[in-house]
Amino acid sequence: MSEWLYKNDPHMENLRAYCKGVLDEEDGGALFREYEEDIRSVKYPEVMALVNWMVQCEQYDTDQIKDALNRIINIFSSNLMELHDDSANYPQFIKILSDENQAITARMNNIKEELKLLSKAEEGTYPHDIHRMSVKNSVEELSALEAHYVKKENILFPYVEKYIPEYRCIQIMWSMHDDVRRGIKKISALLGDNQFDGVQFNRAIGRLFFDIYGLMFREDYILLPMSAKMIPAEAMEDMLGQCPEVGYTFIDAPEINVRSSSKPLAEVNGMVNLETGELSVQQLIMMLNTLPVDITYVDENDCVRYFSSPKDRIFPRSKAIIGRTVQNCHPPDSVHIVNEVVARLKSGKKDVENFWIQMGGKFILIQYFAIRDAKGEYRGTIEVSQEVSEIRELKGEKRLLDIVK
Repeated sequence: MSEWLYKNDPHMENLRAYCKGVLDEEDGGALFREYEEDIRSVKYPEVMALVNWMVQCEQYDTDQIKDALNRIINIFSSNLMELHDDSANYPQFIKILSDENQAITARMNNIKEELKLLSKAEEGTYPHDIHRMSVKNSVEELSALEAHYVKKENILFPYVEKYIPEYRCIQIMWSMHDDVRRGIKKISALLGDNQFDGVQFNRAIGRLFFDIYGLMFREDYILLPMSAKMIPAEAMEDMLGQCPEVGYTFIDAPEINVRSSSKPLAEVNGMVNLETGELSVQQLIMMLNTLPVDITYVDENDCVRYFSSPKDRIFPRSKAIIGRTVQNCHPPDSVHIVNEVVARLKSGKKDVENFWIQMGGKFILIQYFAIRDAKGEYRGTIEVSQEVSEIRELKGEKRLLDIVK
């Protein structure tokens, strides 16, 4: 059991006891009656502290916490809504996320209307097929949620970790993002199947709505007001400057005016000695960014220290991840895999690990290379990702001289 920071606070002790009771699947009505006074006065910083405690507990896994939180947040919701901060006064970065949630809600309402039409049409008929394809297109358009989730995962979450001590709720939120991503793909497949399964579809679409609305509530009434309160203005400006590269979800790109925070890298006599040659810092940056690969360097302490910026990036990256542990840059469900890969490279059991996936019609090769110094000591890992579809199709030969023929 993790250390609890509110041992001398009866109110927080009672709220923790309530949450533990829900986690342990005790009678919900009895728990509410016992802790009603504390439940009706809960505030969003306290909710973050409670979730932080749940995540740190070793006796509950992610799925148990998500299931319990659905019930806990539902009970807390009325009081959290009464205490809701005025989003008009939010810093622009937080306001963007809030505005996107309003736009997402509007899209979800449109899908609800389409679902009503689908439910009224008889399966196997032409009208049913038309409405089914309409819902399919609308659900697939929800893939635009990716920009919203990536802004949270790659920009907001690193600053939450830095400025909010009890930040571990973001691990649960990231896992919920993945639930939504999987849900959209599943529903698209169900709607595209000629042997349409209405029962399975109703179950899946209900779950998707539940997850999306649940995420927006936790953002609007817990994460965003807490972030607006705790993250300093300078950091907010840094986050805002990273938004255009990621893009926006169902809103027009806002006008963004931020002071440039980039500082030129220091050069010794104008050049960097690379042992086999010397380059200016600018030449080095251009060279690394021109390579048709995503490069990320993680040091021997598992901290992200660098990533390249190629023209066609495969995986999203944000400057906010610099200094962040590689474990916190991945969703909770895959952290154990990350740890296993890093452990093999650190121990010397492996010098390289290769993986490949198919994504959006592309074939992606992902390689992890262990870096070792002259003494063989582990100094970090380089992740190199490359789109290799064309390379896999190469046949025969093409010589240099063939270019001028």
